[in-house]
Parts: sequence; structure tokens; C-alpha cells
Amino acid sequence: MLNNAAELLDVAATLAYAVLSAGFVGAGVLTELRSAATLGGGETVLGVWLAVMGVVAIAAGTMLFTDKVRARIGGA
Repeated sequence: MLNNAAELLDVAATLAYAVLSAGFVGAGVLTELRSAATLGGGETVLGVWLAVMGVVAIAAGTMLFTDKVRARIGGA
């Protein structure tokens, strides 16, 4: 159980980090899908740029999860 406000704040911060990291990964996947459609449509420069931004978003979400969330919930 949560005994004091500090523990409640820690749980809320962990939940916020988890939601933010899931948002980054989700946005990255959607950006990758959009880049595939853009490349298929013949717009090479925009498609490559979207692909790079998708990879960056997925990497940011993964790093945020492994650095903040797994460390807080006691993962290896």
C-alpha cells in the first residue's frame, strides 16, 4: 500500500514515464508507416526523413522505458 505522499508521487511519476514512453513508441511506429506510404508514393526525401524521425521516436521511447520505468519497478 501507499503509506505517504512521497510513495504516491513516485508511483504517479512511474506511470507518467510509462505512458510517455508508450506514446513515443506508438508515434514512432505510426511515423514509420507514414514513411512507407510516402516512399511508395514517390516522395523520397520526405519518406526518408519520416523514417529517420520514426526510428528516433522509437529509440526515445525504448530508452525512456528502460532508464526510468524498469529501474523504478525493479526490473533487471
